[in-house]
Parts: sequence; C-alpha cells; structure tokens
Amino acid sequence: MIKIGLTGNRYSGKDTISRLFEQIKVPVFNADVILKFILNFDINVNKDILDNYGEYIFTGPESMIDPKKIRSKKDFDKLVNFAEFELKRAYERFRLEHKQSVYTIFHSSILFERGWDKDMDFTINVFAPKDVRSLRCEKITKQSSYNISELMKGEMDDLFKNKLADYTIHNYSSCAIAFGDTCDQVNRIDQKIIDKYLIKEQTLIKYSVK
Repeated sequence: MIKIGLTGNRYSGKDTISRLFEQIKVPVFNADVILKFILNFDINVNKDILDNYGEYIFTGPESMIDPKKIRSKKDFDKLVNFAEFELKRAYERFRLEHKQSVYTIFHSSILFERGWDKDMDFTINVFAPKDVRSLRCEKITKQSSYNISELMKGEMDDLFKNKLADYTIHNYSSCAIAFGDTCDQVNRIDQKIIDKYLIKEQTLIKYSVK
C-alpha cells in the first residue's frame, strides 16, 4: 500500500481537498485531529507532559492543553515529540484497517516541518497564495489583518513546500484556467498514484516469475 502525505499552510484548503479524496473512496487519516486527541487524552502522553510542564499547561473543566501556554515553536515541537510515537502507531493501525486500498493519505499541517514526509512514498502540497489565505482567515475568524500576518509569519514558505512536494494542488479562484478545478486536479493525481502502484506491482510480478 502506498503512503501519501498531504499538507499545506493555514487556510490553503487541506480539509476541502481531503474531502475530495474521500469522495473517490481514498481513506484519509487526519493526523492533525488525532495528534490533538493524543496530546489531550492519552494517559501516558499526558503524564509526560505533566512531568515536563506541570499542570499550568492544562486548562478548563476537561483539562485540555491551553494553546496560549505554548509560547514558541520549540515548545510546540517538544509537545509533538511526546505524541509522535502514538500518532505513527495510530496511522499504522489505520492502514491495516484499509489494507485493500491502493493508498491512504496522511493529512498533516506539519508534514515537512516535522520531517514526516520521509516516511511517505509521495507527498501533496495544497497551495493558495498568502493573500488568498489571509482573506479566507479574515472571513472565517474575523481577526485583524495584523493578527493574521503575525499568525502566518512563522510558516514555511508556500513555494518552498511546492518544491518539496511530489504533487501540488492549486486551490484558489484563478487556478482553474491553468491547472483545472480542484476536482480535476485530485482525479489526475489519483490516477497517477494508481498508475505508479500498477507499475510497481507488475515489476514485482516480473521479478518473482524469474
């Protein structure tokens, strides 16, 4: 089974693209959601976080991690380190549940930032220009342009992610002329992945016969 990593910066439309893959029956593992669940509810991970940070990092009646207490990228990376092993185990269980599929998608906002792309056979970056993403963020969150700019300041460059990725899905209003609409792009990539899988299988059969 082929492993596909899907990523993109904030408000690029990763969730929308993931749903399009799900509509064509591709299993999608939402690593962002599972990571958040593990950090907040896995007993062993919680113990590691408590031992290293203390109770101050948790807040509210359900003792959830307070994002406001994570003040730096270093703090964030440290938290993810505690959960990474369990996250990868969860993905392997997910793959076993869908072993009849040609490929599964590992949907993560921090795929390249964490080096998880190295665990994938191919990667997809969902791209939208920064000004488009800023407008989407403003519309959804009602935040000021200054806050949005600060939020996006620490992101990996969009175009650099495109270079790192095997495939890029362009997700903005003017992209259809050059690249086709998002459905077309998803279908083309799906076919390319299936073709690569078939070639690989044919090669294995050829050498096994010899």
